[in-house]
Amino acid sequence: MSSKQYSNITPFVAAKVANVVLEKRGLSGDVKSQMLYSYAKKNIIQSNYETRAEGEKVYFDGAAFKTWLDRYVVRIENGETGSARVDYDLLAEQFMSDTEEVTAE
Repeated sequence: MSSKQYSNITPFVAAKVANVVLEKRGLSGDVKSQMLYSYAKKNIIQSNYETRAEGEKVYFDGAAFKTWLDRYVVRIENGETGSARVDYDLLAEQFMSDTEEVTAE
């Protein structure tokens, strides 16, 4: 059994790839490169962040990114993630009604 090799990619490119995958699957979401740089820094996705030389680009391990992306897609399909799904108007209404009750007392 052979395992597929995935290229190591920067968080910027990884964000672009993730967004294309989401779009091709008909899912809404917007993966930001800054979020993925944070994931590299926190070692959420394995990268060379801690071991890179001064001035060297950050690269995700290709297989680690693929694993994260697969899980992320499943989470979006199940409605478990994605700030794009937050109804800000509804939240504002909830907070407004709570505020009105407090100020009315």
